[in-house]
Amino acid sequence: MTSTKSDAIEYAAPNATQWPAILNIVFAGIAAALQVGKATIALPELQREFGRSLESLSWVISAFPFVGVFSGILVGILVRRWGDRRLLCLGLVIISAASFVGAGLHNFNGLIATRFIEGLGFVIVVVAAPAVLNRVVQPQKRNLVFGIWSTFMPAGIALSMFFGPLLGGWQQSWLASAALTLLAALLLPLTTRREVAGSAAASHIDLRQALSRLWRARQPGLLALIFTSYNLLFFAVMAFLPLFLMQHVGLSLASTGSVSATIVAANMIGNLSAGLLLSRGISAKTLLTGTFIAMGLTGSGIFFSVTPMNMLIPLCFLFSAISGMLPSTLLATTPMSSPEPTLIPLCLGLVMQGNYLGQVIAPIAISSIVANAGWSAPAAMVLAAAALGVALASRLSSRY
Repeated sequence: MTSTKSDAIEYAAPNATQWPAILNIVFAGIAAALQVGKATIALPELQREFGRSLESLSWVISAFPFVGVFSGILVGILVRRWGDRRLLCLGLVIISAASFVGAGLHNFNGLIATRFIEGLGFVIVVVAAPAVLNRVVQPQKRNLVFGIWSTFMPAGIALSMFFGPLLGGWQQSWLASAALTLLAALLLPLTTRREVAGSAAASHIDLRQALSRLWRARQPGLLALIFTSYNLLFFAVMAFLPLFLMQHVGLSLASTGSVSATIVAANMIGNLSAGLLLSRGISAKTLLTGTFIAMGLTGSGIFFSVTPMNMLIPLCFLFSAISGMLPSTLLATTPMSSPEPTLIPLCLGLVMQGNYLGQVIAPIAISSIVANAGWSAPAAMVLAAAALGVALASRLSSRY
């Protein structure tokens, strides 16, 4: 595969932080994350339309990140060879096209197939977008900007959960999210400059050598496993939040949408707080360890049968706000874990693979646990994931 010199990646720090580009990239991330929330809020309607079990419906969620489990590093290589802006545009267009097609389908298997394609576009977006940000932000503002960037997921999920029930059907949610994703792609060339031509060494890569460097560095792989633990925790609570609120708490569909959106939006509190704390010198290791402990306590409390019913929604809100600290910290730390600047896209790809692994496992595991043992059973999984996260965070280098 040949490289395109005009899109080879340059890693020199910019003279000034390019805020129009940053805002467009965050908008692109939010538009892409709409695809996550639209499936979650549509589950009750999809269950009625297709008559599937909770375990079958879990694939509407899990199919989306499944591609990323295997393709993160490959996308990182493509970002390095073809350019971050080009790959970001491509990912957004793939998501938009698959969502438009999915909206016209009334076949469950066909819908799952389009979710796999949306997932391919999404992994391209979440690997390419941080690479662009790393290029357009000054080093002293990196923690702040990556804190802002990490809000894209809760913002997109919250928006789709809030507006989804108001749009009149799951097909309308698919169409709206497709249109916004396409808009983000069309705006990108207007706000974000191309990568300048780099050296031939920067545009070619010996995959075996690059993977060997990542393996020897150890920290990128450790961050990937920490991200897996985080998503096992986060999606244990959030993947079926609307169904939990309807079946266990007794909310109506309309109330479920607004309450779920508020809970997920609280995640942005943690996102932004982590960016500020990192900027003030708090170590990533400290933030990760403390956040895992707090998530384990609040997350398990949501599922314990002894928890008073009137405490469940406040606990969900607190869990979401605290958990936002983790992705922001991980995304800000990943570029620093790279053994060399030109391997940053591969580090991002590896960490995203860990992120996706947790997103795939959690909905399938939780749906099976709930189907067989009820809504109180996931507490054990939450505590185990939190303990794993603390153990992994303790092995992180103290220089982060």
